[in-house]
Amino acid sequence: MFNIERQEEILNFLEESKSISVSKLSKLLYVSPPTIRRDLNELEQQGKVLRTHGGVVLRKTAESEIPLMFREDQNNKSKQIIAQKAVQYIENGNVIFFDASSTVAHIIPLLKNFNDIIVVTNSPKTSIKLGENGIKNYCTGGLLLSHSIAYVGNEAENFISYINADVFFFSSRGYLEDGCITDSSTEESTIKKAMMKNADKTYYLCDSSKKNKKYMYNICSTKDVTGIIDEL
Repeated sequence: MFNIERQEEILNFLEESKSISVSKLSKLLYVSPPTIRRDLNELEQQGKVLRTHGGVVLRKTAESEIPLMFREDQNNKSKQIIAQKAVQYIENGNVIFFDASSTVAHIIPLLKNFNDIIVVTNSPKTSIKLGENGIKNYCTGGLLLSHSIAYVGNEAENFISYINADVFFFSSRGYLEDGCITDSSTEESTIKKAMMKNADKTYYLCDSSKKNKKYMYNICSTKDVTGIIDEL
């Protein structure tokens, strides 16, 4: 079977199941996992699929959002390194904005070393984790997006508008070499912009998997943020 034929078969499987693992594709198509990974890389470059931890989803499925439970498993080691770098920009007494990203959530266990900090987030899951770690926090409320466990909408934006933060940490689905930071959710992009507007400093957390990835909605440019924190 030629590469193009095999890749068409992969897309056909995804039309039926929406997501599938590398190991399953390997068995279905009678080829090795490395061959499947090369096919998936080509399909991702063509904008047809999006790689996940151990598998793949159709891009149109991805554009309606990959569930948070899948995103949390992606690039954990890189996210931990990024979190350790991020806390260098936190000081005692800071008011901090956290978006609902899984990357930013890795900062939570490291906040125990600080005194009198307050975190404001639009993620109920992040809020609970902060509480479990003894960190004072506020959660915006609003319309809950089930795929990302994030509050969005007018209520969330109004809550944020009353808060002045010292620092804002956020992530996104991707950014380009020209500096454009993008995301697949217009609602979450709007929340990130609101937090950025009311924060003195803004740091973009980005592991290497997000580089040169373009999504539908622009959040800002890298020149608009205080700094970019990656795992390198």
